[in-house]
Amino acid sequence: MIMVCTFRDDFRQQIVPYLSERGYEVCVPSHRQDVLTMTTQQQPLVILLDMYVSHPSGLEVLRELRAHGFRGKVILLAGSSMSSVISQAYHFGIDQVVGGPQWVGGPTNILCGQIEAAIHAALHDLIARRAYDLYESRGRKHGQDVDNWLEAERLVFKRGRSQKWVSQPPGISPKEKNPQKSQLHISILRDEQEAKK
Repeated sequence: MIMVCTFRDDFRQQIVPYLSERGYEVCVPSHRQDVLTMTTQQQPLVILLDMYVSHPSGLEVLRELRAHGFRGKVILLAGSSMSSVISQAYHFGIDQVVGGPQWVGGPTNILCGQIEAAIHAALHDLIARRAYDLYESRGRKHGQDVDNWLEAERLVFKRGRSQKWVSQPPGISPKEKNPQKSQLHISILRDEQEAKK
């Protein structure tokens, strides 16, 4: 799930349908004060945070999200005029910054495309781990890289809300894991069985 935190109607009216048409599940809090509550309820994979809105500011919202334990990905909507705010935001943990000249005149398909690319970049490691586990669980068959990657993307976005997979422990390479005992492996097999039904 992707949470869009902006209260600019013109932007919301473009980005929400754009992402929804591409198969993303999108949620939008009705007020800035509802971001924490909705984050706890919806557990988004990525939060798209507009830094141009105040009361509370985007930086304050980011600070609160991290203070309350949100460990998901954060993509900021900001331009070069906000460089000091962006550098402060990096201290709280952000993954991507999207903005530029096209932001000033309002969002366009180019900006929406940049946002979608930023979502994929922010989730790249998670998708890569999932694709590798698919490769392992399917007997290390070569020539199916694209299929495994696309399936991993589908599973990551499908499972985004529940986040039932387990990250790989630090210091253990994928080749050292035993896929027969991996919770990811079990989850993939369960997903494949459900898909066959």
